[in-house]
Amino acid sequence: MLRVEKINNKTEADVIRMVQRGELNTSSAERKIAALRRDGATNFSQERIDELALRNKEITKELNEGKQKLKELFNENKEVRIVRTDCIRPSSIISIFESFLTRTLGLKADEFTDAIVIIRVFFFEVFHNLVHDGFMMNGKKYVFLSASAGQIRTKKAVMIREDLWLKHQKTIMCGLTVDKINELGGCNTNKFLAYLALCNSATDLWAGFDIDKSIVVDDMETLVHGLVDHIDSSTYEITRQEMDVPITHTDGCGMVLPHLTSGKNTMVRLPWVKGLLGAFQFDEFVRQASDATGWNCGLVKDIYGKQHDVLDEGIEVIFTKSQFKLWKYYESWDSYKEQFKQYGCTAGICNMEEDVIDNATINYQMLQTLTDLTDDELKAIASTTNYKLQHLANDKKTMLRALGATAGNPNKTDLQRCLMLYPELLQDAYLKEELRSLKASTQKQAWAGKLDVHGKYLFVLPDLYAFCEWLFCGDKNPRGLLDDGEVYAELFPKSDKLDCLRSPHLYREHPVRRNVCGDDSKSLCRVWFSKRAIYTSCHDLISKVLQFDNDGDKLLCVADKTIINAAERNMQGIVPLDYDLRKAAAAPITLDSVYGGMTAAYTGGNIGPISNTISKIWNSDEPDIESVARLCLINNETIE
Repeated sequence: MLRVEKINNKTEADVIRMVQRGELNTSSAERKIAALRRDGATNFSQERIDELALRNKEITKELNEGKQKLKELFNENKEVRIVRTDCIRPSSIISIFESFLTRTLGLKADEFTDAIVIIRVFFFEVFHNLVHDGFMMNGKKYVFLSASAGQIRTKKAVMIREDLWLKHQKTIMCGLTVDKINELGGCNTNKFLAYLALCNSATDLWAGFDIDKSIVVDDMETLVHGLVDHIDSSTYEITRQEMDVPITHTDGCGMVLPHLTSGKNTMVRLPWVKGLLGAFQFDEFVRQASDATGWNCGLVKDIYGKQHDVLDEGIEVIFTKSQFKLWKYYESWDSYKEQFKQYGCTAGICNMEEDVIDNATINYQMLQTLTDLTDDELKAIASTTNYKLQHLANDKKTMLRALGATAGNPNKTDLQRCLMLYPELLQDAYLKEELRSLKASTQKQAWAGKLDVHGKYLFVLPDLYAFCEWLFCGDKNPRGLLDDGEVYAELFPKSDKLDCLRSPHLYREHPVRRNVCGDDSKSLCRVWFSKRAIYTSCHDLISKVLQFDNDGDKLLCVADKTIINAAERNMQGIVPLDYDLRKAAAAPITLDSVYGGMTAAYTGGNIGPISNTISKIWNSDEPDIESVARLCLINNETIE
């Protein structure tokens, strides 16, 4: 074996001497000399190298000084900035998804508009000016609107034409104003901006929704007893203890009668309302409960204390308080409904269960916490991916799956649809090249731990039958249909166990649960629950293990026996983490707080270094699991 050395700044003579010493072979030496000549690095003396290093420092100093002067000039500017439209390139024109915002502004697909401008922040001094004063473009003024979580990660923000904002503000905010919010005690600015940004979520109009046939009720919260590792948020001390853990089972989740969503669990968006609506026949539950008890079980109170008769009023949608983000700024649900209708607000469908759900891939985070995997187990886990790589050029089904031409792809392109109709297109030269690229990409991803498994990403929902017992029958400790340690996932009829996973996967989070879909004693689950989701028990601390809520989170449900066996081994002695995250206090919303909140989000919300540190710990010889637990707390505090 030849010793490889970094030979930057070495001369050709140095390379020749390395060959003479046996440190390089002839072919390698030829490549090194060619590289030296190409880079103009031949015959560099140490004096020349030192000279270049000094010059580099000088240039860096000059750049820093120039940047500082530029920032000073930015701060001196007191005028509204004007966009130079002659500097806008065609590549700066972007497409946006249909959303509540685009529908409100009357924007049409595939038509150019200057109603919305997405800016990218390079200098906070300039951004400060834009937040406080907006900017002018083509004689029109633009003001700051908000930024989504994805935009914050890339230091972007949404600006809207001021005339359109003034015209449609009451619609976008469903009758609220910043002044009214401040009069009622204010709101954490970043949360307000996050909720406002929901109007820009990609949605389709929910044509069948009737606001008058909806109510908002309290969330179901119960105490679940169990053994946990409690982390003190101040000292980071970890203590194992048995305790009653308060769990908000319906956090982000409500119910909708199945006929409104074609029987599918659906993520929805309304002004200040977001979350998942589980398709559940709650009207039938009320009828059966009323017949069994002899009294009207359909009488419930909304979060403002007003009583409703679910059957008599024809209620079709039941939202929960956790879904209605700014509920405290409305006098009543009737007040919200009146302004919803007055200002022409609409409801949108954000995401809906697919008719066919393909198998998914596991990632390195989920695998690295199985620290005792054997070589044989790794080979077994990778076998499906290896089969794919081996047959990507000769097996029609494998090729079609790799190209996304499957029934489980809900967003098929025209090409993918053509392939499903006429697979002979696989012989086309373009598609052959695409398959070669896909093979290389799949192989590279596999090396990084992205492997095909017998598993699917499914919406996770609470036991909605238990929710109905709690809501309609007044049972504050409902029995439900699922016991502790049980889940219901009908898409895995032959799998009695599932490893339930969620990203980001940081701690040892491999809760293996018994899937009762094939258990005859649990036949009521098939009657009441959806076929394309996973339901968890209200007696289980699984939400603490995986740190999920029910507003549209998906779990990777893995039925691979090799992974399940390894997960059960590695979960020995592991209990859920319990800690309290600090909540941001309400305060008046001002332009200064908007700017401060946005810059804090741009600079302080990066969880990448934390997760990278956790990966380093897991890949050490003796992982310190307590350090991982503490870093998980820090990670979630950063997100919060």
